[in-house]
Amino acid sequence: MALNEHQRRRLEVSLGLFDRALLEIERSYLSLDLARGEMFELTSDLTFQEKVRIKATIEQIRERLRILRERFQLEPQRREVRSLLRGYFSHFWAVLSDCRASKLRGYGEVAPQLKQMLDPEIEALLVLVERLERIIEGRGED
Repeated sequence: MALNEHQRRRLEVSLGLFDRALLEIERSYLSLDLARGEMFELTSDLTFQEKVRIKATIEQIRERLRILRERFQLEPQRREVRSLLRGYFSHFWAVLSDCRASKLRGYGEVAPQLKQMLDPEIEALLVLVERLERIIEGRGED
């Protein structure tokens, strides 16, 4: 049974996104070394046995994906790291911009001194995000 080009593309994209999510689950959420930063910490409430069962199920899913790939001659989705990073930093530019004191009014009264204390730090973060964007775009070094 053959797929037309649109059907094939739809399956490739959808199954590619699913497979990417499975990779993220395995690498980011089932590892012993969970992510930790200054403002984010990932903790696991999964038991060892649950992790084993999740990993086994992911392997079964991968086998089904392999069967589908071969049966319908599907091509894996390829994404460039640069493209993924562009998306992250565009999003975070908007998120950080909305953290300025003037934007926090929607969440309640803003203390008068907050603008002087918060906004310079937010602006510094935005400058660093711009630096990351320039690096990603290959537009120069600092």
